[in-house]
Amino acid sequence: MTYSKMKPVEFFREVASEEKAREMIWRAKCGGKDFVCPKCQGEAFYQYEHNPEIRKCKTASCGHQARLRVDTVFENSKTPLLVWVRAIFLTMQDKRGISALQLKRQLGMKSYGTTWAMLHKIREALRQRDEHYKLKNVIELDGASFGRRETGTETEVLVAIESKDWVDEKGREKSKAGFAKVMVAPETKAKAQEFVDQAIQRDSMVNTDGSPSLRDVKNVDVEYQVVANDPKVLDHWLPWVHKFISNAKTWLVGTHHGVEPKYLARYLAEYTYRFNRRHDPDGLFHRALTACAIATPMTAGALFG
Repeated sequence: MTYSKMKPVEFFREVASEEKAREMIWRAKCGGKDFVCPKCQGEAFYQYEHNPEIRKCKTASCGHQARLRVDTVFENSKTPLLVWVRAIFLTMQDKRGISALQLKRQLGMKSYGTTWAMLHKIREALRQRDEHYKLKNVIELDGASFGRRETGTETEVLVAIESKDWVDEKGREKSKAGFAKVMVAPETKAKAQEFVDQAIQRDSMVNTDGSPSLRDVKNVDVEYQVVANDPKVLDHWLPWVHKFISNAKTWLVGTHHGVEPKYLARYLAEYTYRFNRRHDPDGLFHRALTACAIATPMTAGALFG
């Protein structure tokens, strides 16, 4: 689907009411349609005037009442949907993302905690959206440490990125990065195998370094080279995964000034989601809204745990 990017001034002028926000979420939840019954897939509906967040299926044998916030990140939230839609827009507006403090100021919200929770629910929706995709063909795989040991925030992360060869208009062979996957986990054989099984299609080719934990993974064809942190070797053998890691670290420090280890996975999910759709910047907001409209809701325990 092709999307037209809206400038902030256009977006805030067009999306200026709770009614407009509801319409956008209904369509995002129903695959671009005004309504699709989750029980019988019927598309005709009755609109409740006293509660516009409920639509009743017109199919005589069904009559299911569908609630807009159910089975979305908005479930159990008392925040107006207009605020939610604007929060998603601002989160996707810039490749640098937005901090909770910045979002609080731009939305004019009173509670930092509410804003923080909204951002984490959005990030969880983005994580879920990317969860089932598997990398294939040629993959770069490596581990990295985020945070600082001195402050007790150092956390190990596994990163895999598709590496795609192509030929430019002058016949020159080049490569580019494809989809990326991330797992916050130590670089052990068990965790590396778990990551590979979850993130990479069987029988793909995996390029990695000399780490025994990575070069001995099963169900894929592994080629490895000892890089010893040599920049020239890294740029030749694992160029994309290390650019991803370096840029992700810069983003975390620049936009969020570092994060707590227990929340790192969600922040990296946001960065990875944006990276995976970098060739479609115009569609980022619309795709993220859809992700939020079909995500499994987070419990309070999962949110703060």
